[in-house]
Amino acid sequence: MTRTELVLMALTTALLLPAPSAHAGCIGHRVFAVPNGVTNVEGGTRAGQPCEIAFGLGGDIEALQIIVRPSHGVVGTSAKEGNRRYIAYVPSAGFVGSDRFEADVRYRPPGRTSSLMTRYKVEMHVTP
Repeated sequence: MTRTELVLMALTTALLLPAPSAHAGCIGHRVFAVPNGVTNVEGGTRAGQPCEIAFGLGGDIEALQIIVRPSHGVVGTSAKEGNRRYIAYVPSAGFVGSDRFEADVRYRPPGRTSSLMTRYKVEMHVTP
């Protein structure tokens, strides 16, 4: 599934009327994973606006799984695209505030033969 298909699926699931850009990022900077640990991430979007998080800028993403779903929105994952995978987050219609979700990512850094695992704890801030 492509990023665009993922965002469209999330929009349909959330029953949102506007169809914003599928390329808006949730996080404005690169995040470095804590190998075999927990990486805390803060991101944001506007009410009714989907956003995406890209994984695989520094290695090959082997698996990506949502562990804890958000309470005030929907989240989905893409199929593998090259060495990357994506998460799309869409806040529930009318929701403004903080939401959170967690994802496990198994990846292989360049030059390594074994994989590492990181749990991402994502805190999303949804503004008007």
